[in-house]
This record gives sequence, C-alpha cells and structure tokens, in this order.
Amino acid sequence: MTTKDAGAERRKFERAVFTLEDGVFGILSVPGIHDRSLQASIINISEGGIQFTLEPQNKNKIRAGDRVVVLQIKAPATLKFLVNIDAEVKWVLHPEMFEHAGAGCQFINISPTSREQIAAFVEAWNESRM
Repeated sequence: MTTKDAGAERRKFERAVFTLEDGVFGILSVPGIHDRSLQASIINISEGGIQFTLEPQNKNKIRAGDRVVVLQIKAPATLKFLVNIDAEVKWVLHPEMFEHAGAGCQFINISPTSREQIAAFVEAWNESRM
C-alpha cells in the first residue's frame, strides 16, 4: 500500500456530512422496544447508512445490534424527505463524559426508490455546500 492509498476514502457511497447547527434531524422508531419515536440529530447519511446523536434522555435507549426504522429525515425546507428504512445499529458510543450519545447504523433491505431518494438528497446537500 502506498502512502497515497492509506488516506483514500474507502466508503462505497458518497455521504452528506452535517453539523448540529445545520439542523438536520431524523425521526426514529425502535420496533418492539419503545412506545414512541425518538428524534436524533443526523451527523451523516449515505445510501449505505446513517450516523446520528441522541439527546441525553434517549442515549441509553438503543444498543448495537438493535433494529431501528428511520421514519423521516428533516432538513432545511428544500431538502425534506420521508424515508421509512430499516437499519441495524452497528455501534453506539456514549462515554460518561459526553452529554450526547452517537450511533452508526447500516441500512438493510433498502428499496431502490429509497436508495435513489437518499442519493439525490446527498447530491443536493453537497452541491448546496460548494
């Protein structure tokens, strides 16, 4: 492996990256575990998955291996879209010193329509940032 290869992007899909100030959030459901949906700030999204942070009152409500449903993504007015995609929580990070917890999920059984919708969202977001 060359030095150039060491820093190469290994992700399969292009992703959109957000700050908390961007105000991009998702509505999530954890089937069979919680009676109501959770709101999470989205950190990044791609056709392959999603990373988000949870508010302090929700940070212990999901664990690695849980299945979640991403019910909706809400972003600035021109970039709102409805999803409804199953995902598996791959990791959760919530050290005691942090107020919020972070989680990364891989989409599972994603439909071609949902994949296209996310790809269009990522492209539109990234173009709006250039």
